[in-house]
Amino acid sequence: MDLEVALGMYKLLLVSDQEEILNAFDQIKSWEMLGFKKPHIRHDFEGMKDSLQKHHADGIAIAVSSREEKEKIFPFLRERYPNLSIFEPGRNEEEIRFYLSELNTVLNRVRADFSNDNFHSLDMLQACRHEFFRHVLNGEIKTKFDLLRWMHLLRSRMDPKRPCFLARMGHPSEEKLLEEQWLYGPEPLDKALRNSFGGDRFGLHILPSVVQDGSVMVLACPLVGFRLEDSEEKLREEIREYLLEGIEHISQYFGLELKLESLETLPSLAALCKESSKALESD
Repeated sequence: MDLEVALGMYKLLLVSDQEEILNAFDQIKSWEMLGFKKPHIRHDFEGMKDSLQKHHADGIAIAVSSREEKEKIFPFLRERYPNLSIFEPGRNEEEIRFYLSELNTVLNRVRADFSNDNFHSLDMLQACRHEFFRHVLNGEIKTKFDLLRWMHLLRSRMDPKRPCFLARMGHPSEEKLLEEQWLYGPEPLDKALRNSFGGDRFGLHILPSVVQDGSVMVLACPLVGFRLEDSEEKLREEIREYLLEGIEHISQYFGLELKLESLETLPSLAALCKESSKALESD
């Protein structure tokens, strides 16, 4: 393994043509103290592509003025570098340090054992995504900006700007919680639920999670860059049928009884953020 990575020296790439951003990064004099090498800096899509071909990067920040450049950069990263963390660039030293601390948290989790095993790293990144969306479903993410920032960091494939679906499941008997039927703890239960409900279907990424009140919430969100052919009404019916099949599978193979309590359409994932939820309640 690269000695610098083994010592916690992660490598960065900044892609920006904005003087404010470039000057802010130039103010950082102690990159090594933050756990990073001084970043490579490029100014456009071609420069980014060339740098990524020549140099390893653990995180990339993007702040370009041209919409045309953005429309080339993000699809390229989705296709060629789907697991490269995208962090906020920051417009002053304080912001940069804050966003780098978030990136450092993710990278340390993903590469905790300093393994060269790519599957293990991908598995850890997926686990981090599952943990984050459990926080989202529990209403613990405050703002849309927080949501988008962490989705970029964790390279979620769900589109946060498009309408999505949210289902709630519970035990048929209101007196019982799911954990009371499951002897192996919440993590194995989450895994069993993902095996039964999770995955990509109908152009949506479907993700179940056990939330604080003991019920199961299931997100069904469009994949970034994927055009949905079916109408919202048809998608709701397809999701409903899919979830009912999963409930039957859970009952048959795990002996866990569930019932589908609700299936609603959200304007976007941001509706699950605290501030958005409060605004909707006050309308």
